[in-house]
Amino acid sequence: MAVKGLEGSAYVHPDRVDLIEAAVSGGLEPTLTALLSPFDPLVWDRTRARELFDFDYKIECYTPAAKRRYGYFTLPILHRGKLIGRLDPKAHRAQGVFEIKALHMEPGVLVNKSLVTDLAGVLHRLANWHGTPDLVIRQSDPPEVAARLEAAA
Repeated sequence: MAVKGLEGSAYVHPDRVDLIEAAVSGGLEPTLTALLSPFDPLVWDRTRARELFDFDYKIECYTPAAKRRYGYFTLPILHRGKLIGRLDPKAHRAQGVFEIKALHMEPGVLVNKSLVTDLAGVLHRLANWHGTPDLVIRQSDPPEVAARLEAAA
């Protein structure tokens, strides 16, 4: 299958062709908010992530600490079909704390109530899954996002 604006071919499982057709016709409304692994197919191909989402992503764990821009192991944030930011999490299991060392929203992202509600839900589910129910956000860009997420708990 050809994708406008992308070189090469894209492959779709035959069981999912109906979803592609619905997306092309505008009949598919994205509703999911999730944190992605750095190895998720959506972002591991950096060129494709830039072309499709205008999202420049690289895992920085192999970058010297002084040269990191976003953090050691940042996770991209997918919100309703768009890559809207990234965050650097750390689970402190012995203390029961799920720490967000830094959260960075992409420029121009509107931080509205639905985004805050959806992202807070994802963060709390992830924190609970790790057995670290206390969520702490150390810093965010823009700064008010951390307070809004913590208030949404």
